[in-house]
Amino acid sequence: MENISLIPKKEINKEKRLPRFVTFEAPRLEFSALGKVGLGLIGVIFLFTGSLYFWKYKLAQEVKTFNDELQRLTAERDMSLENRLNDLNSVLGIFKNVLDEHRYWSFIFDVLESKTLNTVTFKSFKGSEKNNEITLDGTAPSYSALAQQVKVLEDAPNISSITTSNIGVSEDGRVKFSLKMVFAKNLIRKNE
Repeated sequence: MENISLIPKKEINKEKRLPRFVTFEAPRLEFSALGKVGLGLIGVIFLFTGSLYFWKYKLAQEVKTFNDELQRLTAERDMSLENRLNDLNSVLGIFKNVLDEHRYWSFIFDVLESKTLNTVTFKSFKGSEKNNEITLDGTAPSYSALAQQVKVLEDAPNISSITTSNIGVSEDGRVKFSLKMVFAKNLIRKNE
């Protein structure tokens, strides 16, 4: 017979196992409707915050890309050409100013040529842009010819007023006179 022993022998198990009746189950969390809404809001906030950080990262990358492009373009610039263009621009501005401020006294001569009677002659001309006036010394065959000349010039559209002075008879029998005409300011300026 085998050795009978009242003390059970311990079996040596290479693996230590839990008894089969013991199981682990995660505890169940029960949330109320308000809790679920709160967790949902927290999730949405995390998603929104994450998207903002991602957007910030993308914008930083774009800024870096644009800065690199700017530095590349700055390195490619031709500074001497830019300086010459700036100088040309200032010179063109000066020329434009000169042309805009230029006075065309020949426009007055065009008016005088078209409005002067055949029998009237002018001997001298003085012009003043400051007062918008010209003074003409001349002769006419008679007082009536002088009156007709004054009337024709008064009716001209660019002449504001006419004043006659120093009227008299010259040694050769013609009527000598001085005319002071005030003209429109835009008459001697370039037509725009």
